[in-house]
Amino acid sequence: MATEIDFLREQNQRLNEDFRRYQMENFSKYSSVQKAVCQGEGDDTFETLVFDQSFLAPLITEYDKHLGELNGQLKYYQKQVGEMKLQLENVIKENERSELSRQKLHTQELLSQLEMANEKVVENEKLILEHREKANRLQRRLSQAEERAASASQQLSVITVQRRKAASLMNLENI
Repeated sequence: MATEIDFLREQNQRLNEDFRRYQMENFSKYSSVQKAVCQGEGDDTFETLVFDQSFLAPLITEYDKHLGELNGQLKYYQKQVGEMKLQLENVIKENERSELSRQKLHTQELLSQLEMANEKVVENEKLILEHREKANRLQRRLSQAEERAASASQQLSVITVQRRKAASLMNLENI
């Protein structure tokens, strides 16, 4: 807001300077009343200048010219801002597309890794099942072997006892 006020003050000062320069350049064309007003004679110099149409025409012309220039600049800058806005929107959309593409690629990589991990899990589950079956078979074979060993041990004990009895009987017969 302060910069706008400063700008307007500078514009006012510039226009006043342009107006005074114009008055001085065309001073010989003025009537004696106008010359007196330009030189500062009289009570209401400013009011006389405002109401005297011959003084206002060049000022209005200069003001209109300057206003036209400013309007041209304003339209140019508005056009530039509009174009920049469109460019910014395009860049934002492109960034969003790039980000979506990157995320999609990353998601695909993760899905691929997940599929490989699932395949390994299935493979490992099969291996675990095979090892369990093998362990169960080995356990049954071990149990059977233990049973046979126990049976053989029992038979050996019976045989040993029978041999001892036989040996004792032979010793008794020899006596």
